[in-house]
Amino acid sequence: MGFTLKDLSDPALLKDMDKAVDRLVEAYKSNETICLYADFDMDGTPGLALLIQGLKLCGFENILSFQPDRFEHGYGVHPEIVEDFIVNHGVSLFVTVDVGITDVVAVEKAKEHNVDFIITDHHQPKEKLPPAIAIVNPNQKECDSDLGYLCGTGVAFYLVLGLRRKMNELK
Repeated sequence: MGFTLKDLSDPALLKDMDKAVDRLVEAYKSNETICLYADFDMDGTPGLALLIQGLKLCGFENILSFQPDRFEHGYGVHPEIVEDFIVNHGVSLFVTVDVGITDVVAVEKAKEHNVDFIITDHHQPKEKLPPAIAIVNPNQKECDSDLGYLCGTGVAFYLVLGLRRKMNELK
């Protein structure tokens, strides 16, 4: 007996998946510039590749990406880099891969510019969450998806599945 994509859990079970997908659809319709901000490790890198390809296959055109240098920047989403992408590259939406769940200051910096964040991550959240428009993390409170075993790439994969479903509905 084979396994197909239809055998996977419904992406909509992940808390905030609907908000993330709706915001991405809005960005698609408005042809916004999106920055995919990924961790530099062996989970963030394939997750970034997957998300870039998934968005392109859904028809997105204005996609930028960034991975911090492990030695120069260290881990996390950095407010000065967020601001640079907003001011110098016209980014109006950030989507993280395998990072962001603890990066309150960076997301607040984006909000100062009226720029949205979608966080996809699997790391354990702290008490205070970033003020993102959507946080897709199976390990956050009130997420009843039973997908807590997913890595960051797995969470990004589920975002692509949810987005693909919504984009197919629009056709």
